[in-house]
Amino acid sequence: MNPIATLYRLQEIDTTWDKIRRRILQLQKLTGGSPELVQMREQTQATGAELENVRKEQRDAEAESGSLAERIQESETLLMGGQVRNPKELEALQASIEAMRRHKGALDDRSVEAMVKADELGQRLATQTSNLDGQEDEWQSKQQAIDEEMQKRKKEYVYLKNMREQIVKDIDGKMLEQYEYLRGRKNGIAVAKLEDGSCTACHMQVPVGQIGSVRRGDELVACAACGRILFAA
Repeated sequence: MNPIATLYRLQEIDTTWDKIRRRILQLQKLTGGSPELVQMREQTQATGAELENVRKEQRDAEAESGSLAERIQESETLLMGGQVRNPKELEALQASIEAMRRHKGALDDRSVEAMVKADELGQRLATQTSNLDGQEDEWQSKQQAIDEEMQKRKKEYVYLKNMREQIVKDIDGKMLEQYEYLRGRKNGIAVAKLEDGSCTACHMQVPVGQIGSVRRGDELVACAACGRILFAA
C-alpha cells in the first residue's frame, strides 16, 4: 500500500472511531434515563419536597395554635378567678388575651390554607409518581438494549484504537503530522479522493499536471483549492 493510500485508510479508521466515540458519549448520557425521564424525576422530587414543607408548615401552625390555646385558657382562668384586682393589670390581661386570640386565629387560617395546599400537592404527587413509575418500567426495558450497545461500541472502539496504532507505525512522521494538522483544520477530512479529475471534498478540478503525481501516490499532492491531500484509488 502506497503512503497516501495508507493515510486514506487511517482517515477511514479515524472517521469511524470518531463516530463510535460520539455514540458512546450519547449512550453514557442515556444511562441515567432519557431527558424526559430525568425531568419527570426532578418534577416529582420537587413536588415531594414542596409537600413536605407545606405539611411542616401546617404542623408548626397547629402546634403553635395549640400552645396559644393553653395560654389563653390559663389567662382566662386568671382573669375570671379574681386573683387580679388592679384595673390596669386586668386591662393588660384582657388585651393580652385578645392579642393571643387574634394570633391564634391567624395561625388557624394558616393551618387550613396549608392543609388545602397539602391535599392539592398530595394529589399532584400521586399522579406524577404513577406516571413516573410507568416511565421507569418502560425505561428499564430499554436500558438492557442500551447496555448491550454500549458494550458493543466499546469493543469496536478498542479494536479501532489498536488498528490505528498499528497503521500509524507505517506512516512517515512528517506525513502523519501534516495529516493531523489538516484533520484539525478541515473538519476531520485531511485526505480527499480524486474522481473524474476533481477533488471530492471541494469538487474543484485538479490541474492535469498534478493528476499523474496523485495517481502514483508516492508524494503528498495538495488540492490547490482546499489544501487537502489528494488520493487516487
